[in-house]
Amino acid sequence: MLTGHQAEILDLILDEVIPPSADGLVPGAAAAGVASFFERAAPYDPDPTTVVLAIIAAAEHMAGDFRDLAHAGRIRILQQIETAQPAIFTRFLRLTYMGYYSQPRLRPLFGVAAHPVHPRGYEISPEDPALLDELTAPVRARGPIYRGNDAAEETRDDM
Repeated sequence: MLTGHQAEILDLILDEVIPPSADGLVPGAAAAGVASFFERAAPYDPDPTTVVLAIIAAAEHMAGDFRDLAHAGRIRILQQIETAQPAIFTRFLRLTYMGYYSQPRLRPLFGVAAHPVHPRGYEISPEDPALLDELTAPVRARGPIYRGNDAAEETRDDM
């Protein structure tokens, strides 16, 4: 999917979006392997590859070589991308957060783990990563059941 250069840029961007903890105990998005999540994110976004490539291309276009920038420069470029391409950037953020926080191995680091919901409840075994896909498949298959923002704007204009 990505060239080596693009993969480096993506990892730098991911670590600006979700950086590692200062003590190194909680990995950033790059070390957590979020880049590999984009390859299997089709159920959550119509075209995750286009989203990733657009963010990388925008970063390279605005920065020259994004790898040469320090933290502050990278943040500035990402803020510019967010302003210039808000829809793509929002999709990228959503997929990044989904890829990061859906990893069972990271959840205990945030205090989220399988445990009894009641102090004397039953032990709950860790869930299979495919469980979320199975549980949400009917909802995804149904598609959106809400009106988009355009409909809301038209309603306000009619008042």
